[in-house]
Amino acid sequence: MTKTTEPGSKLAEQLDKNSDGVLSDQELHDLKMQERMMRLADEDAKRDQQRYMVWFSAISVTVYIAILMTPIVPLERVDMLQSVGTTWLISNMGIVGAFIGFNAIKKNGNGK
Repeated sequence: MTKTTEPGSKLAEQLDKNSDGVLSDQELHDLKMQERMMRLADEDAKRDQQRYMVWFSAISVTVYIAILMTPIVPLERVDMLQSVGTTWLISNMGIVGAFIGFNAIKKNGNGK
């Protein structure tokens, strides 16, 4: 199947590799493959960013708990940090839990 290009179309000129004014099956296939590669690269970057966010949440929660358990922070300040820290811990653990849960759903094939 071939498609003729519109004269003067900049997009058609970019897609038409051999400049014959016709988009061949191979040229259309190359376009689809290029789009697919871009989509895969975007999905890969998205997964990397999600992984970084989860690692940051898990490590920051661990460091927070470790600092509160050491004598670095006086007991008077622990009470002040506890109210904010509780909400912060729950939200960060929610991020980690959601990441693990959604990956498990996707791995089992229940998520599309």
